[in-house]
Amino acid sequence: MQVIKLNGNHLTFKGRVHGSVGIEYRIEYDKTAFRMEYNYKYVHSEIERRMLCGADDSNVTYELTPLKRGIFVIFEVEGFRGQETSRKKHTIVVI
Repeated sequence: MQVIKLNGNHLTFKGRVHGSVGIEYRIEYDKTAFRMEYNYKYVHSEIERRMLCGADDSNVTYELTPLKRGIFVIFEVEGFRGQETSRKKHTIVVI
């Protein structure tokens, strides 16, 4: 568990997703407490993705901006083929 004190800034979480292989990454959080922006960037170029089988590997970024003050829990969840393999808990204190 990690405790993070946050004063108006945003949190950034980064992970890897490779859907064709089954590698998953997501964030679980209180949707009333944070606004989320999600971005992804493929590891391979568009040309490589067309030529290679299973070239959908991407790096994902979640940016959470606090909407209110309080103490909240955020989980980073990794999985493989629908099964959870890792869960990291972060306690966030928004002041």
